[in-house]
Amino acid sequence: MTHVYTLAGGWQKAPHEPLTPETAAALRDQGITLVRARRGFFDSREISLRQYPPTR
Repeated sequence: MTHVYTLAGGWQKAPHEPLTPETAAALRDQGITLVRARRGFFDSREISLRQYPPTR
């Protein structure tokens, strides 16, 4: 995870740490709705925290 998004503040840098279900729950409690996460050297994705982890 590299950035977090809130409606009030927009995109903000975040500490680089893995996105786990526990981290996602804590971020949701803080009002954060999206994160940008890296997958590999050149790949980054925006992930919604509304339903993280995704169900299959």
